[in-house]
Amino acid sequence: MNSELWQRTEFREGGQAEISATTSFSEEMDNEVYDEMPTIESDMQELRSATERAISQIQDPLVLLDPDCLGETLLEWLVVLERILGPADHGSATAGDSITDGLGEERWDYLNACSEQQEESSLSSGEPRESMTEESPELGEKEDGCDSSEKEHEVSNETRPDPVRVASPKAVPMDLLADLNQLATLYTELSCFRKKEEENERALGCIAFLRRYFFLLDQERVRRMCLLCHQEQPEAQRSFTEAMLDVTQHSKVVEVIQRGDLLRSLRSLRELQPCSAPPLLAHLHRLYEKHGEAAVRSFTQFYPTVTPADIVTMAQQSHFLAYLDNLVQSRTEEDRLSFLQTLLEPESLRQDWLELALTHDAPQRCDTLTPDGEPRWHSHCFSWGYGRLLSLLIRLPADLSSKQKMAETCRSHGYWTGYISLCCELQRRTEAFSAICRLDDISLLQEAGGVEPQTLEEWKLLIRLSQRCSGASDSDQLTGVNGSGWSNGSEDCGGKMSPETLTLMLARCAGPDRAMAVLEECGVQLDLSPHSKLVCELLRVTEKRQRAMIQTMLERCDRFLWSQHA
Repeated sequence: MNSELWQRTEFREGGQAEISATTSFSEEMDNEVYDEMPTIESDMQELRSATERAISQIQDPLVLLDPDCLGETLLEWLVVLERILGPADHGSATAGDSITDGLGEERWDYLNACSEQQEESSLSSGEPRESMTEESPELGEKEDGCDSSEKEHEVSNETRPDPVRVASPKAVPMDLLADLNQLATLYTELSCFRKKEEENERALGCIAFLRRYFFLLDQERVRRMCLLCHQEQPEAQRSFTEAMLDVTQHSKVVEVIQRGDLLRSLRSLRELQPCSAPPLLAHLHRLYEKHGEAAVRSFTQFYPTVTPADIVTMAQQSHFLAYLDNLVQSRTEEDRLSFLQTLLEPESLRQDWLELALTHDAPQRCDTLTPDGEPRWHSHCFSWGYGRLLSLLIRLPADLSSKQKMAETCRSHGYWTGYISLCCELQRRTEAFSAICRLDDISLLQEAGGVEPQTLEEWKLLIRLSQRCSGASDSDQLTGVNGSGWSNGSEDCGGKMSPETLTLMLARCAGPDRAMAVLEECGVQLDLSPHSKLVCELLRVTEKRQRAMIQTMLERCDRFLWSQHA
């Protein structure tokens, strides 16, 4: 037979074989697809039955109000959920492990064969075996290095969290999806607030469940849950943020944010309104990563959709403080105090925010406190970056223990105006007078919000304290412990605190004679300056004229009444 015809016959037979193989493969694929369809339907039906059974059990108050019974009910439902909608088996990973194991065995056989050949060659050449023993430690070190790298790889794989799944692996009917949403969110909340010692061995942890089944969860409820447990489980907040960034990655706003124009990005976000908090937070997170503090200061326009609790989990403390100050100052002056009160949920935030404002953009403690913890001369004149916010926090109503803690915090940081104000609220006026005398500023007594003595006993105490502290303040001022200059407003501070100035203040209130008597009772030997003597004389003349005028008016009134009676 002709060779060409023979080749063509072989080609024809090979082509027919390929066509038949392709046809059989397509038929097998079609059969697999048709076989999978009943399986998916049966899985959905099983999941629906388990979900309806769990919801019917949860509607029983005895189950709903008992955490143990509720947990058991959800665990029974979780078994079905894991089997049907859980993450797929890591077949590729196991295959990869088997491949690496096979390669490792081949490599080990190859090393053994090489070592045997080296032994044979060394024996045949007459080389001593010591050379082999010298090389063996090097091989041992290499093997140890390989073992350690493999162990590190295993540890890294164990600590790596599960990927966040934001889409369902299978099509789920909408009515079933609504029920799954309710149960999945309830399971997440229950596992989040359950103590570790109360966890069931079969239960799936809060973080793992959140990452595996985020596509089933109510985003707003998960957001509130993460805010409540942020201190105990910060990983929950990070997983939620990661999931929302993945959900919103295809939004048109992301393209605008990536261009780097902050104003245009904010305009695009405002155009999205009304928008729920979770997707908006994801976009704000992108803005903060790109622009930092400048972006955070502009987030006040999205209140109340985005609250300070959301920002504190996203931004640095100093940036959050700038946001909070801008948010409060955006209200009118009459509404700021009440508005700040509404933000304190829980009220323990008052102390946290106070300490935060006292530690950022604030004077150094060495400038406001002496080594023994007392006020430095005129140190209250330093400017505080968040002074307006501090004054509002101090004026907020609070219980006695909270006010006492705030007063100690202000004292420890050298915020003396706040400390004096809190001492007056707590009826610790002696401590307030002592601080005022050490600060050596009489305007703290004379101003509208000042601490003016109310009784003669307080005047006596104040005069004694001023005499005791005047020497210390003079030495403090002369040595220049507060720096080279008062460039931040201290030049505007009031006059000095001294027995003479206090005597003149008392003379204006109670008269010069009474003031001099109090001065003698305090045991203070004081020579008044000519100016002070002149003021006292003028006050005496004024007092006499006032008494004479009062006497004249009383006599006229008396004569008028007698004339009417007659």
